[in-house]
Amino acid sequence: MSPQPTSQNIPADRDSDGVDFRNVVGILSRRRNWVFGVPLALCALVVAYLLVAHPAYTGTAQVFVDPRDQYTPKDDPLQNSVPGDGLLLVESQLKIITSNEVLNRVIEQMNLQNDPEFNGERMGLGRLVKALIGLGKPEDRALVTLRNLRKKVTTRRIDRSFVIDILASADTAPRAAALANAVATSYLEEQAGANSAFQRRTSESISAQLGKLRQEVKRGEEAVAAFKAANNLVGARSRMVSEQQLDEANTQLTNAKTRLADAQARVRLIETIEHGDAGLDAVPEAMQSAAIVQLRGRLADASREEAQLAQIDGPNHPALQAARAQVRDVQAAIQRELKTIARSVRNTYASERTNVQNLQANFDALKTQSQANEKLMVPLRELERKAESSRIVYESFLAKAKTAEERQGIDTTNIRLISRATTPENKSWPPTMIMLAAAIFAGLTIGIALALARDYFDRPDRGPGPDAVAEADVPAPAAVAPAPVLRPVMAQHSAGRLRALSEELLAAPKGTTIVLVQVQRGAWLDDVALQLARAVIANEMDVMLVDADLARHRTTSRLGFDKAPGLRDVMAGVAAINEVVQLHEPTAMRIVPVGLSAVAERDPRARQALSLAFRQLREFDRVIVDGGEMGSTASEFGLYYMADEVVFLAQGPGGKSEDAAILVDLLRLRQVKARVVFVEPDVSVAA
Repeated sequence: MSPQPTSQNIPADRDSDGVDFRNVVGILSRRRNWVFGVPLALCALVVAYLLVAHPAYTGTAQVFVDPRDQYTPKDDPLQNSVPGDGLLLVESQLKIITSNEVLNRVIEQMNLQNDPEFNGERMGLGRLVKALIGLGKPEDRALVTLRNLRKKVTTRRIDRSFVIDILASADTAPRAAALANAVATSYLEEQAGANSAFQRRTSESISAQLGKLRQEVKRGEEAVAAFKAANNLVGARSRMVSEQQLDEANTQLTNAKTRLADAQARVRLIETIEHGDAGLDAVPEAMQSAAIVQLRGRLADASREEAQLAQIDGPNHPALQAARAQVRDVQAAIQRELKTIARSVRNTYASERTNVQNLQANFDALKTQSQANEKLMVPLRELERKAESSRIVYESFLAKAKTAEERQGIDTTNIRLISRATTPENKSWPPTMIMLAAAIFAGLTIGIALALARDYFDRPDRGPGPDAVAEADVPAPAAVAPAPVLRPVMAQHSAGRLRALSEELLAAPKGTTIVLVQVQRGAWLDDVALQLARAVIANEMDVMLVDADLARHRTTSRLGFDKAPGLRDVMAGVAAINEVVQLHEPTAMRIVPVGLSAVAERDPRARQALSLAFRQLREFDRVIVDGGEMGSTASEFGLYYMADEVVFLAQGPGGKSEDAAILVDLLRLRQVKARVVFVEPDVSVAA
């Protein structure tokens, strides 16, 4: 396996992606007409547009949309709290502002149908082009006005708020402000009208239901009344008469039994008094009777008088006898009065007993009737519940209808204009500075891209990407031009010189690098590097042929590697030396072609890359460099100082050969091995 050059010591100033900034700068410098011409052209187009474009001014009005509707005195303020989707409600208002209803109000209010700015009758560039090519067709003026107005009106919600900006554009600043204010006013009027219409529709809808609900209530109450009449049920809405009578009879019976018990107790007391087991004072009626009280007073007086007479007179004295008779008369009168009271008490007892019996009978009858009515109360209550529910719904709808009727004249929407549009000071379109800056930026970008592309396509030696090193597959080389016939004598003489040069090269140490420089331009000199390389290969040595002729690169062309990367790419920093080595299969020769990239003159980075490449190529047995013609570009990068020997190939003494001799002396003074070798012009070696 032949040694391969490595890229471990590639200079650090070469970019990893293979792009040399100085190379790009050089291309842009050469193609500066593209770099600066495109921006100037775009700026000219922008200026022309600015001269013919209609200016636009934007006015801004602000409205506040509170998701909570205003409440009337009859409403509950807690029911008007902010809903969770309040922002969605405000976002919906953005679409309402630009709706057809609002914009049609603006069109009618400002008479925009007759305004050429909105009705489409203004002759613009687009309309002129359509008219010329026959695409323009008549449209409804109202639709065109509405469409153009919608394009000029935009809305947006300020972040983290319920405030909406209404932006309107027009050709003049006062008209833009007036248009924004008109849109805001129309929006508020539309919302107020929509709210009133909603309340009116609500009232009408509820009123339409009242008749039906009224009939349902009437049918329900009539059903209750008919059921009561059919079953002889009389009473108020909550209680029947039979229930009330039963309660009253129960109360009367209870009171009568109490009075009967009291009368019975008094009768027993009377009987006790009559038997002498109790005194007269035990009878309440006796204590309360005026006659008894009077008689008892007379009895007391008579008894006192009897006692006094008994002390004075004898027992048979007439006065005493008269007093005793008077006492007996009073006691008899009291007894008669007591009997009258006892008789009255007994009569009361009898009357109370009869009353209790009658009340008991009446209570039993009402109880029986109430038990019978309880079975009829089940369907009656069901009918009453239906009638009551119908009545409640009817009363609720009636109250709502009254409320909706009262609200028709009240705007409950909480939307107000918080900032009217003022006359804008600056135009919003076209943005002069922004368009010019964009034109310059875009022009520079396009100009640079076109310059790089033009340089790439104008390069005569551009080709495909780099191939693999050494053993990699390479494209088939072009056929080498047939060698002309040599004259015998001169050919042997020149061949002897070249043979001596090749023998010296074969005897040199490994890695020897020789640079061949043509003193005069001639096709015969192009074959010297190929002949020396063939001689090294014939001695079973690895040879590397480097085409450093940046001007003509005849060796690269003859071997068919014009489209392959090579030395220029290494010097430009876009490839490593091991990436550009090509294999010429017919001769088993390895070659570094001249390459594709452009290299700036006197570039120190290119010189460093070239020096590094030659140090890596010394791994080969021999390195032969085709340095091109004397004074070519390659020499400016210090090529002569990187080789072990520089050989100047000349036709003969005189002319440029003397210049080559002077150059040889200069190189020797700088300790560079150099010499001049004369080669006959008919010598040619086929590769």
